[in-house]
Amino acid sequence: MSRIHDVVHRYDACRAVLKHGVDIFAVGDPAGARLNAAVRRALYQVDEDNRDVWEDLIRAASAARWRRMTQPQPNAYSPALSEAVTGVLRRAKLLRGFVGDDSLVDEIADAAAAVGDTDSPVGAELLRSVKEVGTEACVVIANTGSARAGVYGWLEQFGARVVVPSDLDDLPADVEQSYAIGPPAFFPASLVTAPATEAITFFMPAWFGNRSIPTSILAPHSEGGVAISAKVFFIGDVAEPAAGVPEAAEIEDTFYPQPVWGTRKSDDREPESDEVEAWKILLGGGLALWLDDGERIRSLDPRQPEGDRVGYEAVEDVQPGTYLVLRDGATEHAAMYDAALAAVGQRAASITATQERWKQALADRLARDGAKRVIDELKARNIFSPGRVRAWTGPTLICPRHEESLAALLEWLGIPLQPTYGNAVSLRRALYRASAELRQELEAAVGQADLHALQRDGLIHLELQREGFRGMIVARVLARAPFTEIVPRGQTRLPFPDGGAQWLE
Repeated sequence: MSRIHDVVHRYDACRAVLKHGVDIFAVGDPAGARLNAAVRRALYQVDEDNRDVWEDLIRAASAARWRRMTQPQPNAYSPALSEAVTGVLRRAKLLRGFVGDDSLVDEIADAAAAVGDTDSPVGAELLRSVKEVGTEACVVIANTGSARAGVYGWLEQFGARVVVPSDLDDLPADVEQSYAIGPPAFFPASLVTAPATEAITFFMPAWFGNRSIPTSILAPHSEGGVAISAKVFFIGDVAEPAAGVPEAAEIEDTFYPQPVWGTRKSDDREPESDEVEAWKILLGGGLALWLDDGERIRSLDPRQPEGDRVGYEAVEDVQPGTYLVLRDGATEHAAMYDAALAAVGQRAASITATQERWKQALADRLARDGAKRVIDELKARNIFSPGRVRAWTGPTLICPRHEESLAALLEWLGIPLQPTYGNAVSLRRALYRASAELRQELEAAVGQADLHALQRDGLIHLELQREGFRGMIVARVLARAPFTEIVPRGQTRLPFPDGGAQWLE
């Protein structure tokens, strides 16, 4: 279909949604309602002094509640929900006897067990609607990639199409109906303000009270702003259990699982020569890493066609949803550096000597004058990215990215341009060639990998034959800390187990 037809189709869809509004199917889910009431009661009753004691239980219960709401497939197709329910029961067992109100612990555990024993009625209603309309005429929309993977694992047997909002631009024109899983607030406003289909229905549990339709951020500032109406249809047993929480009570209940970062622990000081400011990144598969101030990191985009999936992401652009390609148990830098040295052959010893000489001279300047003064002097010489001066002293970072900056840096250090400059450039070009070869091997491995499992689990392992790279992983970024910590440079970009990512998606 041409671009013109695409635009006309979008206008037709907008006109239809504006005229008829959207439908919301609020489906009764007694087991989910009971768990929701128990979590909210805990959030209301547990005071700040005891919140740390209850935190693990509440986070696990909230994760079970979230997955019940966004992944309503039968429990047999939802290992993520089963994991969360098991986590609730395990933490409840540990907590009994250590808190003043065992009855609240028991209520959360019993409610979670009921969720684990009963399939979501929302899923049954969704499947009924999909079959009624026909799989060719509808699309199911999940709010996250992991939710999409979970729901697709169930609906694929019926031939249903399952996407996330960013996939809607590629939707065929003959799709007339969108079924969004979850409350409207969980989706971008564009789902209804720039719809891909002429009919939109949201499927959500009745126990989630917010049924408001998102609006464009420009709507409050525009004259005659567009407002999308909604019709709510209640289905099944929508009775609510007694929550024991006053309606006017203010409860900090985000529903979406949140990371717990705490506060910055590093002293207010400059990093030492072997240290760096780094952000903690939580990854799928229960992993984390420290992301340093480098310029880029290897990444993967599963939406791209085969052969174009592996590339690089700027460090400042690494956010939740980014997929990072990492060595399992080690960093990529050291192995790539060794590959580059091997490629230069007999020149390796002389290149290593000149590299060590200028890096030691730079480290001495930093130790003598301090990073702030050194950065100011490099700025005055128009050297690019002077804030990365500490990183340049590292053994596996070959030289500044811009060759003219390397020349200016050597002049400032009082080191003759040659052979140091030529050696560094030769080594970096060898590194680029080795990196290109690795990318080709990664592309081939990714082509054989289960990308559906990557979206579902947030982690896959790649098997490469290249020496030093046989343990490669692709991991989805789940969260990025809002502050940095000072860590040893050798610990950066090194995946390690971390419980902080357990309930994140």
